[in-house]
Amino acid sequence: MCCSMRSLWLGKIIMVTLAVTFVLSLFVLPGLVAAKRDDGRNRSEFYGIVEERPANGFQGQWVIGGRVVTSDAGTEFDESDGPLVVGGCAKVKIRSDRVHEIESEPMRDCLKK
Repeated sequence: MCCSMRSLWLGKIIMVTLAVTFVLSLFVLPGLVAAKRDDGRNRSEFYGIVEERPANGFQGQWVIGGRVVTSDAGTEFDESDGPLVVGGCAKVKIRSDRVHEIESEPMRDCLKK
């Protein structure tokens, strides 16, 4: 009798644990899926001449094409078309109101109208 009572109790604990896990997943998973989904409504980009950049490294305040943007530890930098220097052309990609990427571009891209 002792062992069957213990098995019954253990079975109930397992069922409650599974039920709680299932209910929590209903609340957590939709948030994770929504966080990864991006339909483009929170994205923008622009080209401009780099007018100012942080003195030390890449993180900090930039002025590109007359717009002030602030990069952080999560910002990506791409210098495949040359260094990101004052006077050079850059494209800034913004996602969800933060600077996602700053990348060098050929000067012709900044001169287009």
